[in-house]
This record gives sequence, structure tokens and C-alpha cells, in this order.
Amino acid sequence: MTAPPAPPFDRSAPPGVHALVLAALAIGTLLMALQLWILTVGLDLYLAGRGRGSWLLALVSGLIFLGGVLGVRLVGRVLPIPRG
Repeated sequence: MTAPPAPPFDRSAPPGVHALVLAALAIGTLLMALQLWILTVGLDLYLAGRGRGSWLLALVSGLIFLGGVLGVRLVGRVLPIPRG
């Protein structure tokens, strides 16, 4: 005698998860565009001989990068990806 087949595993996401992931993606895209613009302006200032302003913009860009890394870690902690 064999055991009955196991019920299928439900992999559907809880309500609201897709909206949260899309919001995080949109915010990440906007921050990446802002960071690229800040780096472009900073490089332009540096090449124009105004190095003091360029270092401040590089620092702001680095802070945006760190915020993005922390955001990815936070989303990964809130929304664990099922393995297997």
C-alpha cells in the first residue's frame, strides 16, 4: 500500500508583497538616477577646477549608495526568498 500524494506546495506571495517589491524597485531606480546625476555634476565640477564642490557631491552620492545597500538588506529581511 502506498501513501497518498502530498498536496501541492503553495508558492503564492501574501497580499501586498508585489506592491512592496514594485515600490522598492521604483525608489531604487529613482535613487540610482539621482546618484548618476550627482556623480556627473561632481565630475563636471572637478574637471572645471572646482574640486571642493565635487568632493561634497561624491560624499552625497556615497551616502545614497549606502542607503540603497541598507534598503536592499531591509527588503531581503522583510521578504525572505524561498529556496528550493
